[in-house]
Amino acid sequence: MIWIYRPYKNALARKRYLRTIAVFFTFALLLIAYRYTKYGLTQEFYIPSLALMLSLLFFSALILRKPRACYTDYENIYCGSKRIKKASATFHPDYENLAVHVEGDKKATLYFEKKEDLEKFLKEVGY
Repeated sequence: MIWIYRPYKNALARKRYLRTIAVFFTFALLLIAYRYTKYGLTQEFYIPSLALMLSLLFFSALILRKPRACYTDYENIYCGSKRIKKASATFHPDYENLAVHVEGDKKATLYFEKKEDLEKFLKEVGY
């Protein structure tokens, strides 16, 4: 089974990615504050600061809208760079947030866009 999710459509995934993006924005604002104390309100401050914030906004939108693909075969679940063995994994579905928390040799959270995909996945893994 193959399923695709986009983080902006799943509340749990959106929260996870927004936390990561907030760290980058905090770092950028600290860098901008440092540049303000060094250069003041000059052209050397405005142009790089504006470029930094616009690039962060662009990459934030890109990260949230990029589709992520996950799939299963007979023995494993593949999601991103993680490979989880079905036999040793325990599944804890969260129907409200369309997610499955998997504990096994690796901990992972699998996100879904549609409830049908979640139910189909749970049937396939034998939950």
